[in-house]
Amino acid sequence: MAHLFRRRSGLQLDRKALSKPLSGLRRQDRDLPAVAGRLEDFHDAEEAFLHLDAHQEGGLACTNQKLLEQQRLAILDLLKDFGKNLLMGNLNLINVSLPVKMFEPRSYLQKLADAWLYTNWLQAAAATKDPVERLRCVATWFVAGLQHVFQSWRKPFNPILGETWQAHLDDGTSIFLEQISHHPPVSAFQLIGPGAAFQFNGVSQPEVAYKANAIRTTARGVRHVSFPDGQRIEVSYPYYILRGILATAMPRGDVVGVARFVDHENRLCCEVTCGRQQGTAHWLLSRSEALRGTIFRFRSTNAELEARSNSVPAKPKSSFSSFSNAFTSVLSVSSSGRSPPELVPEEQLASCSGNWLSHLDWDGRRYWTLAETEARTWQVPKEALPSDARERADLVALGRGDLKAAQAAKEALETRQRADAKLRKDAGRH
Repeated sequence: MAHLFRRRSGLQLDRKALSKPLSGLRRQDRDLPAVAGRLEDFHDAEEAFLHLDAHQEGGLACTNQKLLEQQRLAILDLLKDFGKNLLMGNLNLINVSLPVKMFEPRSYLQKLADAWLYTNWLQAAAATKDPVERLRCVATWFVAGLQHVFQSWRKPFNPILGETWQAHLDDGTSIFLEQISHHPPVSAFQLIGPGAAFQFNGVSQPEVAYKANAIRTTARGVRHVSFPDGQRIEVSYPYYILRGILATAMPRGDVVGVARFVDHENRLCCEVTCGRQQGTAHWLLSRSEALRGTIFRFRSTNAELEARSNSVPAKPKSSFSSFSNAFTSVLSVSSSGRSPPELVPEEQLASCSGNWLSHLDWDGRRYWTLAETEARTWQVPKEALPSDARERADLVALGRGDLKAAQAAKEALETRQRADAKLRKDAGRH
């Protein structure tokens, strides 16, 4: 049996230790089955394993107690500074100048790429000509990356207008990001596979709202995965929730709502709903990070509906509606703020179930399992643009632990950014 151990980027399988027992994984009071060395031989939810940091109440737990204490002290300071408006959820955190002690030494541009590491699934999508199988692979790529959404538990720096970030993977995939708008904050990105086998591009407009003991985030924007033969899949995101940031012993991050993948050309849609599955006998599927979804063919929509892309996350189910209504919508991808068009199913073609901290099955076949996920990291390019986020003075200072210098550099950059914004406004530009 393979031995599993922790790396900064998640869990990695040590294939040199196939004779050692599997340790550090949670399982529902069952003996480990005899397996010929590969966890992908597991075929059902009872034969899957849960992430080491899975919270007992669901989601991913923050287990770094030192960091937790630092963040809570900083948040309490903010509560004192901003008072009632923050408690009532009337404050847009995107526009708040926060102390550097709350930050990680990275830009939001870099954080965006955290969940896009597992491009092997996009390569698998590119290798097939079956549009339904492509949807399966693209959805699996998305689910496999969800474990990294909460990996740092600290806020990244807001990018400066014109700031860039670029990197690559060992498989030849390259990524490029640029901050293209200051207010509202919008980041453009392009992920290019080896040999241009696939592309993932679009814009991301973060929305962050605070309410009492929780933070809700999402990334609005228009995003597409495209392939050389012309197939294009629109991607919309669910919501990410940080719960218990002040009042519990161990905060947790969770995913709620619906991830949506739409191929208008072939009239195909994949919807993956995040949340506990009712009536299931499988313990992993009854947790809050469980997933269920379908791929269906939908009826043709008119041009106006198709123009209203999936950029706005699908609304959560009723179990979350009261929590969702408590937040004030602080950003919208369009002035209308309309929800994506309803797509009327005509024929169901595939279904999936799983858990984003464990595994994903499509039609009874195991596509992804956390225990078989190889640790991957974005590599620094030999040459980067002078505008690269890694060159920011505040990030550099924070990276070496100089909080005083980092705070001074951050405030200087913010002052310059406000001055630049005024110049653009005076010149009639935005």
